[in-house]
Amino acid sequence: MILPAERRQKIVGLVRERHGVTCVELCQHFGVSPGTVRKDLETLEGQGWLKRTYGGAVLSDTAGEKTVRVGEREVINGKVKERIGAAAAGLVADGETIFIDGSSTSLFVAKYLKGRQDLTVITNAERVVMELCDEEGVRVICTGGALRKNNLSYVGETAETLIRTGFYADKTFFSCCGISQKFGVFDAIESEANIKKAMFASSKQTVLLCDSSKFEKLGFPKLADFDAVQTIVTDHQPDEKWMRLLEKYKIKVFIAE
Repeated sequence: MILPAERRQKIVGLVRERHGVTCVELCQHFGVSPGTVRKDLETLEGQGWLKRTYGGAVLSDTAGEKTVRVGEREVINGKVKERIGAAAAGLVADGETIFIDGSSTSLFVAKYLKGRQDLTVITNAERVVMELCDEEGVRVICTGGALRKNNLSYVGETAETLIRTGFYADKTFFSCCGISQKFGVFDAIESEANIKKAMFASSKQTVLLCDSSKFEKLGFPKLADFDAVQTIVTDHQPDEKWMRLLEKYKIKVFIAE
């Protein structure tokens, strides 16, 4: 049984994909009662994600501008994200300088950097700063900028300019909302995507943290083509077609155990 927060986010995803769902479809898909579905739809409508219709729901007019709060995103696929974060942290060597973005998966990377020595972490994420602030061996630099309250991350021209002109890193650790063989890598919020692009431009390597549920998912805006990615950390071995594409772009694949 999945947690209510995860089920509701999956409902939003289904509505995005199908442009609408019925209560009967949701009951069958999740194996829950009509009362549970009704409560989920009421909650999502109250949060501005959906608009209820007779017997179902469609996406609200403002849903494209919304994101899940960072604490809720940690719960969604939390165990998978933690495995990916732990595996990604294993790619960091003492003495390196790294960028970490404001995604929930990247927060798990930070959790597994504790105890490191002579490490510099540059981030736009308030929660990464708080996670590492007591680590004597880790120098933490926050970009500053305009605070996105839902995500506790800093965005905007001030942060972008500082990243592009003030720093250079060995690696960038970032997540996305989806990747497509045909179209590339996608994000959910333009201001966050601009921060990540600035990080790409100021680092030697990029490491994409992407759980298997995001394969063949689209979003807006487009974040990057595959030639901008050097490494992917995921939770399951991609299928043969995906592996051929990743090999074409010489992208290393690490599977989080």
